[in-house]
Amino acid sequence: MRAWDIQQGDCLDLLRALPDNCIDAIVTDPPYGLGFMGKKWDALPPGKEWGAECLRVCKPGAHIVAFGGQRTIHRLICGLEDAGWEIRDLGAWQQWQGFPKSLSVGKAIDAHHGAEREVVGPNPNSRPNSAGEVRPVWSVRVDAPITAPATDDARKWEPYGTALKPCLEPWTLARKPLDGTVAENVLRWGTGALNIDGCRYGYGDPAWPGPQENDDTARAPSLVRDTPTGMGKGLEMGGMGSSLGRWPANVYACPKASRGEREAGCGHLKGKTGANAVGRKEGSKGMQNPRAGAGRTADVVFNLHPT
Repeated sequence: MRAWDIQQGDCLDLLRALPDNCIDAIVTDPPYGLGFMGKKWDALPPGKEWGAECLRVCKPGAHIVAFGGQRTIHRLICGLEDAGWEIRDLGAWQQWQGFPKSLSVGKAIDAHHGAEREVVGPNPNSRPNSAGEVRPVWSVRVDAPITAPATDDARKWEPYGTALKPCLEPWTLARKPLDGTVAENVLRWGTGALNIDGCRYGYGDPAWPGPQENDDTARAPSLVRDTPTGMGKGLEMGGMGSSLGRWPANVYACPKASRGEREAGCGHLKGKTGANAVGRKEGSKGMQNPRAGAGRTADVVFNLHPT
């Protein structure tokens, strides 16, 4: 008997081919509905129809973990709930690496008035590469130098923008309704519970973004460190009272996979240039923009997954 099987096709078609009550759990990263690169498949998050098929194939008590976008995960959650799932939690993958897609209000006002701003310095995110070329790194406008406000209105609104830095991706945890009590469901179906001890944070694990056991009181007040209701030493909260580690939480801190990790094992596939992989023109300013995606500057990309 095979331990695993990979099937490629339309998600709904493949789900419909499965029998009822055959799946123990679903972990999925469906389209976020953000219009990624203008692709139709990312026009909306999956809804009730998808949620209903997931519910049908899952055993009673089975859990689903589904990731979504900060602005659109509520649509995903509504689809699951409307399909009959019980929403159990909302969590976050903290990856710290996002960049703010923010409009400078001061610059927008000067542009509105038709006023030209004086250049007072280079792009602060510019740095020389290995060839000695100076290129901006984390700037939405890849050629944008520092400029001074040109009008009184712009000076008033210069500190303002329109977006925060995105540092997390949310996920929802939902459960198919139980067949009886938790005990009855677990014994009959083998589902309905979370393996807490198998998911604990090891002490010192940076995936836990909160206070560590060796933090001083300046960083972690005693209320947080020592009480049973805190994040640190309390046994019930998975603190130092358990030799297995901290209780698993609805937050996990981990950087995004590097390009090397994404490419590992894919060298036998047909590759594309970085520009072709992200749908940009070679040598264009868009190729220097982080919005273009990982791998945009690579000579060749084998892992062509769009996200």
